[in-house]
Amino acid sequence: MNRPQRRRLVRELVAANAVESQGDLVALLARAGVPVTQATVSRDLEELGINKVRGADGRNAYAVPEAGELAQLLRQFVVAIDASGNLAVVRTPPGAAAAVGSAIDGAGLPGVLATVQGDDTLLVVARQGVGGRAVADRLRQLKERTA
Repeated sequence: MNRPQRRRLVRELVAANAVESQGDLVALLARAGVPVTQATVSRDLEELGINKVRGADGRNAYAVPEAGELAQLLRQFVVAIDASGNLAVVRTPPGAAAAVGSAIDGAGLPGVLATVQGDDTLLVVARQGVGGRAVADRLRQLKERTA
């Protein structure tokens, strides 16, 4: 299996399973017939932008930042959305801001210039002329959309 195929499998396994450690992922890959080292898994996770986040149940697990799953990530991890000037301010549980920010960046939402993430807060910078309130409203709409 080549690197792109392995990384595609890593994304699928993390999306489909509660992967709490790199060791868990090494074991899942081995069961799928792909023997890898923990160091390889670590590099793959970093290159794919897969981070560990705290879920609503309080457990830490890896989460795949998929643009198509932005609404799901917003529902699962965002606790508050507000705005100020050209910024939307998004609050998450500790450790989840990076995954949500990556998903927002990858989604290519109209009016979004970039995100800046901390541990439990991210700033979504609106493009010139758009405003943070419009971006915050769009994120709220996505979050409230039923699956």
